[in-house]
Amino acid sequence: MEMPTSPMSLQTPSEPVEALPARRDTFSATNPVHRFTPCTEPFRWEGIPVTAYQSTPATAADFAGITRQTLFGHRGETIGFEVRYFEIAPGGWSALECHEHAHAVIGLRGTGKVLLGDTVQTLGFLDLAYIGANCIHRLVNDGPTPFGFLCIVDAKRDRPRRLRPADVPELLANPVLAPLIQRAVPQAEDAIQTTPRADQT
Repeated sequence: MEMPTSPMSLQTPSEPVEALPARRDTFSATNPVHRFTPCTEPFRWEGIPVTAYQSTPATAADFAGITRQTLFGHRGETIGFEVRYFEIAPGGWSALECHEHAHAVIGLRGTGKVLLGDTVQTLGFLDLAYIGANCIHRLVNDGPTPFGFLCIVDAKRDRPRRLRPADVPELLANPVLAPLIQRAVPQAEDAIQTTPRADQT
């Protein structure tokens, strides 16, 4: 009796399959581990520079007291996303903006408030917030201690559209939302640090 053909033999390609080119992680090849150093202001990871929050021109009311560290996504990793750590000093806030790409936010230090469209949520340690496409948002720290959070985004994404209070009159008219939209610009003697010190870069 003739034995049935093995299914594996039917899947054997008639032509050789070319091997995929090897991908090389320059990040892991140079320094795969960056130690966390918690006793710092802001939180730091060894070898990760603290940078300005945004490089685009802004007025004093657009954002204040916020720094940025890109933990993954800028040093040759073969990933399609970025992991950033933002820290907002007491009294500070992020830009009021919206964009096509989404944010996944994870609270890491202190407590802050998140404006999500027409709602306000409190974000604490390991709390999660999803900021969907074209959702108007801002993060605010009205507490006495720093507010830090991780923010995960696509590596390839559109640029944010910065908004001013006059752009969102319906939100500004809401007494619950207004304090997060119309921020008081600090005077010079009370200015909130918005750029990293020389020893933080």
